[in-house]
Amino acid sequence: MKVPAAQHGPCPGRNAATQHLIDPELCSACQSCLAVCPEQAIVAQDRRVAIDPQLCRFCRTCVEECPSGAIDVWHPVTNGEIYDLDQQFDWERLP
Repeated sequence: MKVPAAQHGPCPGRNAATQHLIDPELCSACQSCLAVCPEQAIVAQDRRVAIDPQLCRFCRTCVEECPSGAIDVWHPVTNGEIYDLDQQFDWERLP
């Protein structure tokens, strides 16, 4: 289920038409990002990692920590709707 962007919490510098996403083609599942996220917004499941859009505050700590560059900082969101965790875990590549 997509979450309307308006329901996403306040994020300094966040554009309502963007979202942090982890590219499953680049992610090595090292979970470095999970360890450093101050909001605990990063979730691991079956060697996959995703960012919870309800918890992420766009601090970019995970982006700086990621050794493979798998975190797409400002991924465009279609129709202003944010991708939830279930959708992210189903991807083989970014939409």
